[in-house]
Amino acid sequence: MAESIKIKFWGVRGSTPCANSENMIFGGNTTCFQIESDVLDELLIIDCGTGIRNLGNHILNGSRSIKGRIFITHPHWDHLQGFPFFKPFYEDNSWFRVYLPPQDGAGCKEILQGHMSNTFFPVTMDMLDADMDCETFYPGKLNFESYSVDYMWAQHTVQTAIFRFTMLGKTIIIAPDNELPHDDSEESRRFLDEFKEFISGADVLVHDAQFNNEQYKEREGWGHSSYERVLEVTSDCSIKNLILTHHDPDSNDDYLNMLDKKVKTEHSSNYGFVAFAREGLNVDL
Repeated sequence: MAESIKIKFWGVRGSTPCANSENMIFGGNTTCFQIESDVLDELLIIDCGTGIRNLGNHILNGSRSIKGRIFITHPHWDHLQGFPFFKPFYEDNSWFRVYLPPQDGAGCKEILQGHMSNTFFPVTMDMLDADMDCETFYPGKLNFESYSVDYMWAQHTVQTAIFRFTMLGKTIIIAPDNELPHDDSEESRRFLDEFKEFISGADVLVHDAQFNNEQYKEREGWGHSSYERVLEVTSDCSIKNLILTHHDPDSNDDYLNMLDKKVKTEHSSNYGFVAFAREGLNVDL
């Protein structure tokens, strides 16, 4: 049997969780993704939004001895809210390594300790029972037994990674917070050229699509993209699977379902598969 890869979506909201009845089809949890493969002997998780709580509960239906690596794009709340609610962190037989790009001189451990200080939460980092280490991920490439990961800088309001995972000859790019500019300045052209080169030929691109073009006019500089701009920029990049994510908390199921049908109808010819992400979605490679 051929070795496989699966990307699982545990949280697809941006900004804040929204447990409203009108959001239950696409989901109300904030950003968390998982990459699974036959070649992995450990968890591989991207971002720790509130979706990671359900992932942790799912895992603990089985083994209590869990090994994993977690890559965090940036330390905004919607990408860290679920961190202290991930139950495997409280299992003393578990082992985790957490990676975060540097934040204006602050490293991964300092950032996480700040989020989980007594001022903000009753559980601090030193109260986690798992073998835990926090590593600041400086620009470059990390090589592991069955995959590698590198990143480019996103256009966002803080230092934010666009992660690129390479595994079994496949490329998976995770960009949940990235603003694709609409202007024609030299700086914007330079960023878009770098971005398109970075994502070209990807087997999966998971990308921020929080707004539409009309909303973006009033939110330029907020660090997020319109879904139309994502489709425009990536249409000629030979992307096999494009998944649009980081939905605004005010985007309800009816609206997202309408957009999902629209992009499938109008843009499927540019991708093998294109969709708006929803909790529970699996993308198989």
